[in-house]
Amino acid sequence: MQTYVDDAGSKDNIHPEFVASCIDKLAATNAIFTVDTGMSCVWGSRYVNATGKRKMLGSFNHGSMANAMPQAIGAALACPGRQVIALCGDGGLSMLLGDLATITQYKLPVKVIVFNNRSLGMVKLEMEVAGLPDWQTDMFDPDFALVAQAMGMKGITVKDPEEVKQALKEAFMFKGPALVNIMTDPNALAMPPKIEFEQVKGMALSMTKLILNGRMDEVLDTVKSNYKHLKDLI
Repeated sequence: MQTYVDDAGSKDNIHPEFVASCIDKLAATNAIFTVDTGMSCVWGSRYVNATGKRKMLGSFNHGSMANAMPQAIGAALACPGRQVIALCGDGGLSMLLGDLATITQYKLPVKVIVFNNRSLGMVKLEMEVAGLPDWQTDMFDPDFALVAQAMGMKGITVKDPEEVKQALKEAFMFKGPALVNIMTDPNALAMPPKIEFEQVKGMALSMTKLILNGRMDEVLDTVKSNYKHLKDLI
């Protein structure tokens, strides 16, 4: 789990594991975290450490999409004075962009962290392990930081891993609502605790189909982003 924290990634391909680890270190010991269903849930669950005072909310049973921001609104209203951090995917945030105005209207100091991988990451991964080339999982996103600013929030976009910590510090110290739009690696894989043969077989099959369909560049990008996970298979 530490492998991709130590390697923070590159420009526009920041490792989400590194981002989640930074959030963990910079957040308050009694912070309330909300996590979107999908990749954001994985990174939050794996890298945000419990302190005995922190809480984490998510749609863990139903798997409802776009839950992090509305849960953060509820948490901020229910627990004024507590730091509330929403870990959102770009897909989830896109579904409820209007709620950014709600955060501003009620002056809620919610910190929205966007793991912007330009895709429906978990859907893409589920398709790949099933042996299917991903289809229609790419997202064409607006600049979420500019959208946040238009809504009356502080908005920051981060493209370089060296800027992640400073941007998070700035957002967490800001008195009002803030959104940090972080460009994460779209090919990052959420490796399961135990890797099953069928999952390996499905991923190999989907990669083979991509190659046969002339999408070799996507396969190479996936390998480059995740080659360090090979030790988990040995």
